[in-house]
Amino acid sequence: MQISSSSLFNPTNPTISKTTAESLNKTANTEKENLHTQDALSGVTSFAMSMQISELNFSQNETNLVYRKDNSLALHATSSTNINLKTELFTFDITLSAESLGLNKNMFADPLKPITLNLQYTQSELAVSQKISIKKVQTLRTPQEIIQDLVEGLTEALQDPENKSIMYHLDEEAIASLVQSDSKMAKLFSELVMIMNAINLMKKQNQPSHDYIIYLSGKGNPYLEVKEETQAEAYQKEYKINITILPPQADATSPSETLAEKTENK
Repeated sequence: MQISSSSLFNPTNPTISKTTAESLNKTANTEKENLHTQDALSGVTSFAMSMQISELNFSQNETNLVYRKDNSLALHATSSTNINLKTELFTFDITLSAESLGLNKNMFADPLKPITLNLQYTQSELAVSQKISIKKVQTLRTPQEIIQDLVEGLTEALQDPENKSIMYHLDEEAIASLVQSDSKMAKLFSELVMIMNAINLMKKQNQPSHDYIIYLSGKGNPYLEVKEETQAEAYQKEYKINITILPPQADATSPSETLAEKTENK
């Protein structure tokens, strides 16, 4: 019994040493696989994204007028400019480990410094449109100007001693102008018409006469109207990708591997 017990605890027993070494090596290999799996899942050590949007709107309107010598409008020019600028900037910062990409220290110019990659992509769009229109605008004379012509016509008719009937004629523009006049101008025009009718009643009967017609026009001096519209839109989208690859870290020997090596040496 003593001999059997002594042989079981003999440290030089080759069967027990071999079994123990195989068990420790198997444990060390399992730990290595776990470490590699963890490195593969954590290949991206950090990731950050930022977005910046800026927009600028600019508008300008301008009007130019040109008059004739009689102070009537000859040209009416207007211009409008609208500019819209919009930019979008996306920045990505990615940090990777060399182990996750399968890189070793021989692939680094300096094993202690990381590799940096800066990528940039820009997309721009510009649209400009311009529209110009020119047209002739017919204006209306003011009611004051029409009534002044009527007064001048009555004055001229009364200076002629011949027997005559005084009449007046309004075109469409004159009617439109008088319709838009205020109550004072309308009353003044009615009074002048009453005077004209009274003169017609006082003409001599049974004597030859002729009609004196006063033509009243409401057409004013036409002018040119020029409109210019400019629209500009600019859009820019920019992507910046900054990639940093960390250098490989020094291989650290795990406790299981150290124990296995010591056991094999024994």
